[in-house]
Amino acid sequence: MPEIKAISKNSVHQICSGQVILDLTTAVKELVENSLDALAKSVEVKLKEYGLDQVEVIDNGLGVEEDNFEALTLKHHTSKLRDFGDLVSVQTFGFRGEALSSLCALCNVTVHTRHKSSSIGYKLEFDHDGLIKEKTKIARQIGTTVLLTNLFKTLPVRQKEFKRNIKKEYTKLLNIMSAYCLISTQARISCSNQTSKGQRVTVLSTQANCGLEQNIISLFTSKQQKDLIPFKQLPPNEQVCEEYNLKHSEAVELAASYKISGYLSNTCNRTGRSSPDRQFFFINSRPVDLPKVGKIVNQIYHQHLNRLNTERQFSCVTKSCNKSSFSLFYIK
Repeated sequence: MPEIKAISKNSVHQICSGQVILDLTTAVKELVENSLDALAKSVEVKLKEYGLDQVEVIDNGLGVEEDNFEALTLKHHTSKLRDFGDLVSVQTFGFRGEALSSLCALCNVTVHTRHKSSSIGYKLEFDHDGLIKEKTKIARQIGTTVLLTNLFKTLPVRQKEFKRNIKKEYTKLLNIMSAYCLISTQARISCSNQTSKGQRVTVLSTQANCGLEQNIISLFTSKQQKDLIPFKQLPPNEQVCEEYNLKHSEAVELAASYKISGYLSNTCNRTGRSSPDRQFFFINSRPVDLPKVGKIVNQIYHQHLNRLNTERQFSCVTKSCNKSSFSLFYIK
């Protein structure tokens, strides 16, 4: 048996980073969440060749203070919590301090930033260990721009698969970007792509300070929005509790601890979709993947449609928990 030895520090970093940043969607999602955590009112995602050549995320958030430049891309360095107990009250999307460090290990990372308290911005170029290679003063507005090039360059097999499946990766990215566009009612979010043979094309876009209905219109047209039926949460009645063998008082107390609301497509013919590519779930305004919940809701909805002898349709839902927002959006 070969001698057991410790893996090198650099190899461990690359392996772990590949588990944090799994694909194009994960890379962009982490950057968009950082922008929203920085209270940005505008977030632009700009891709070149569907993200194969370049990914650029631009925001007008608070920016990064110069004192934090060194720690910005170091593993497990974050401003969002200090110990494990803080997880109970964390209100931000991110908190582990792994995303930027992992991106540095997997590709070329450049950050342009200007903090709201500073009169000048900085361009920071990082090496694969998350250390600053070059720091340059620049003129820019308050906010941060993160530029990624040659994604997965340090993992040749992963990069080969990434290039081979780039159109599929791009489609997956647009789906998660649609989710953030829907739920982020306080920020303008856009996503565009530019190929080597064409001009830049905006594929998704919403406006800041708009409600959920307006975001649905921006993404899926006013016709789709008109085909949706809002629903509200009702307290459990005694008949329902008896059916599921629940105590009525306990069920009422439990139901008061969360809130669920949202939209479904109506029961008219030709108003829904046959594929689940527009089903969206959110918990506390965070997009989540809940396949079992989606399956149950679809089954119940289709049973209802079958009783009405109509075609299959489905649309959009939202939910809230513990005075926070839990949203579920389904558009099918």
